[in-house]
Amino acid sequence: MDWESIIKFFGGAAAISGMFAYLGKKSIESFLARKLESHKNNLEKIAIEHSIRFQHLYSERATVVKELYEKLIILDESLHSTLRRFQATGEDELEEKVNALGGYFNDLRNYYLPKRIFLEESLCELIDKILDRAKGIFYDVTTFEVSTDDLSHRYDKELLKERRKIWEQARGVYEKDVSVLKKTLEDEFRTLLGIN
Repeated sequence: MDWESIIKFFGGAAAISGMFAYLGKKSIESFLARKLESHKNNLEKIAIEHSIRFQHLYSERATVVKELYEKLIILDESLHSTLRRFQATGEDELEEKVNALGGYFNDLRNYYLPKRIFLEESLCELIDKILDRAKGIFYDVTTFEVSTDDLSHRYDKELLKERRKIWEQARGVYEKDVSVLKKTLEDEFRTLLGIN
């Protein structure tokens, strides 16, 4: 064989090898592009699923905050109404208010405890403090007979004095603790809901 034939042979072989290499490269690129596209689609599906779950969780959390706050306001209004120094005519009797206060406390507590998981620990601590203070107030105002019309209050001035002292302490706890904690909790709820 002469050099010219050898060069033509190797040149043709090189051209054919180059063509196979080019086609192989293109098929690998195509295969990888399809795989990459498949992974992108899977990631998009996962991102959509997470987004839907997050939206559902946020919606459920907002519902918990709303209902929890409604129950808190009912309890707060009951505390305020019960602890007022002067009861307006036409209102429920003080005994009825105290009984209702116990019911509102239990309603808030029973709703809150299973829903704690939806709230940050700092919010749970605030609510726990409010519940603790409200329970203490309830125990204080029920230490003695609620009504001052009771015969024991008419004839025992020391008992009446002790009752007034306990009610004043309960009012102080409400005004200094519960009201401040409620305001702090309202601010936290607004931040949580994106209002602040």
